[in-house]
Amino acid sequence: MACGTVLSRKWQPPVSALTFAAWQLTAGGLLLLPAAVVLEPFPSNLTAANALGFAWLGLVGAAATYFLWLRGIARLEPAVVSFLLFLSPLTAVALGWLLLDQSLTPIQILGMMLVTGGIWSGQRAQSCTAATSGAATSCGG
Repeated sequence: MACGTVLSRKWQPPVSALTFAAWQLTAGGLLLLPAAVVLEPFPSNLTAANALGFAWLGLVGAAATYFLWLRGIARLEPAVVSFLLFLSPLTAVALGWLLLDQSLTPIQILGMMLVTGGIWSGQRAQSCTAATSGAATSCGG
């Protein structure tokens, strides 16, 4: 993922971020298709709820988020965007807790706090690096 983030910033294709995301997701899906066919059987009873779940995961969980990711990389430095990768599992855990009434152990809450602190620290470090070198900033300078 890190290599792809840096390379997608360096090799900006002459297409929109949506087209670029679609091609990358298609290529990744085609590479995974043989393994999926061999290792995972097709669901025996595919219901409307299953189909809606697959559509949600495909459109929102993959396509929309990947499009936003590539758009962010095109506009921001990869070092700034890379810290935001940690928001995905954090958001999933928070939504499970809020919407599905899942419980969290104290160690999981501590982990979420550590991840949040890491994201904040990384973003702060990037903004301090970007600040002008001679000016006094709130970064300790």
